[in-house]
Amino acid sequence: MSPVAPGPSGRAAVPEPVAIAPAGPPSRRRWVASGQEALGAAVALALSVIALGHVLVTERVALLWYDGDSVLLPLVERSIRLGQPFEWAMSPALFFFPELPVYLLCSLVTATPQQALALNGVLVLLAVYALVRAAANELMPAARRSARIAVSAVALGFVTAIVLTEYTATATSLELGSLLLTTTYYYGALLAMLGTAVLVLRAVRTGRASVVVLVVTGLVAACTTASNPLYVPWSAAPVVVTLVLLSLARRVPWRPTGWMSAVLVAGSVIGYLLRMPLAPFVSLDPSTYVHPEQAGRTLAFFAALTDDRAGSARGDAELLLLFAGVVLAVGGTVWAWRVRTARTVLVATVLPLVTVVAVSVGVVVAGSETPRYLEPIVTAPLLALVAVAELVRSAVRRTRVHRPRRGVQLAAAIAAAVVLLGGAAVAPTTVSTVATARYAPADCLDRWADGRQVTGVGQFWTVRPLAAYASDDVELLQVRDTFETYPWLVDLGAYRDARPTFVVIGANDVWTTAVEDSLGAPATITHCTGFDVYDYAGTVGAAVLQRDVVGSADAIRRERGF
Repeated sequence: MSPVAPGPSGRAAVPEPVAIAPAGPPSRRRWVASGQEALGAAVALALSVIALGHVLVTERVALLWYDGDSVLLPLVERSIRLGQPFEWAMSPALFFFPELPVYLLCSLVTATPQQALALNGVLVLLAVYALVRAAANELMPAARRSARIAVSAVALGFVTAIVLTEYTATATSLELGSLLLTTTYYYGALLAMLGTAVLVLRAVRTGRASVVVLVVTGLVAACTTASNPLYVPWSAAPVVVTLVLLSLARRVPWRPTGWMSAVLVAGSVIGYLLRMPLAPFVSLDPSTYVHPEQAGRTLAFFAALTDDRAGSARGDAELLLLFAGVVLAVGGTVWAWRVRTARTVLVATVLPLVTVVAVSVGVVVAGSETPRYLEPIVTAPLLALVAVAELVRSAVRRTRVHRPRRGVQLAAAIAAAVVLLGGAAVAPTTVSTVATARYAPADCLDRWADGRQVTGVGQFWTVRPLAAYASDDVELLQVRDTFETYPWLVDLGAYRDARPTFVVIGANDVWTTAVEDSLGAPATITHCTGFDVYDYAGTVGAAVLQRDVVGSADAIRRERGF
């Protein structure tokens, strides 16, 4: 046996495990491998359908399909399809990468926004599985393929279990798992976080960062930061901190640490520089979200949210699952540190811990009362789950208890069968719900329009879902209660030469001045579920609308440089 070279600390370093090819003809091995991967993908699809099906039968469906933020990409797709100028006023998150391209592809193969959003949500969960599967290859190279697939499926099952505990229609709760199914609650940054972790694990496992790994890492960092600056505190910064700490402790070589850290920093800087020419599309600078003086209030806010979430059995279950994820990261870190396991396993336990701490502390220090900024506490522990699975596998092998594998294989087969049967049972209802989904308020508005080419205005929460689901003949512009343009997640190009003639007044709208006091009496009033349509066609109010709405939009466009 060849001696083991001493590590940086002077003690014998644990060699990185290598995969052992199974016996048998190459063609048979390929068929077996393909079958195993197909089974894993089928289980992942079943879990994704189960998660989507649960959302569709709870109030959470409103957040997926009809929330003012969630309909952003359907509105962008509609604007592009109608040939309107691309003059969007976005939030600091631009959703240009990868959210918009993915949604546009989904919309090409579906007939309605509901179908496109549902397909997008399933694809996101499948992408989570694929990335965790890639991480398992780096963390468990000596394990059987079936073991790596099983652990990846368990990781997605963990996410699905969290989704199954969530049921309300609000985004301002600690129901974080189902946000992955939506298109505008930062799934792109979360996938980039997992993808970056896989690239880091590859560099750490091989002891060097190849050109391909460095280029891909730089591109992911630059593109994601340009689209959503949350990538830096969610991924880039925790990775750099983790690698540097472990290199200082002589547990990770400095070479991959230096190269990966440099590329992540450079990619993030390039991403910020790319945001400069994209400035006309950004409505608020990210710094406006930082209020350190409100840290105490934020801490009390999240304490109240936690208390509220613990008020139900399902809420308790979710909190326990989230806590279990943190325990995996903490326990895995201690275990990996003590047994001096493969350095990839140590990185995969420390990184989620650093990420969870950084995100949790960062949200409080920033004084942000926005629960969705805590989303990484759902996905980051998935790496620790795989790492702990490798620790368990290695420990069991050393004790020789691993020989009777039939029981474990039987349990895995039964679990896979249960998931597949569950997915098959849920799929028909889920597909039917998605295929037949209609937004009744938009249908009422379409009946009122009766095929006419009309333009109206209304407030954010009322008009956005109507604008996304109404027919192409009906155009809705977003305004404040003063009838000035509200430049938030809207295409300012749609306001060019617009001639608004009606106002949509939602049941929950707040108008500081009554609409009739501002515009006069409408020609007609039509009642729909949740809103009224005040028609000002042919009245003085229509001229006032055009002056205030279009005029304010023109001023905003000039200010932005469009």
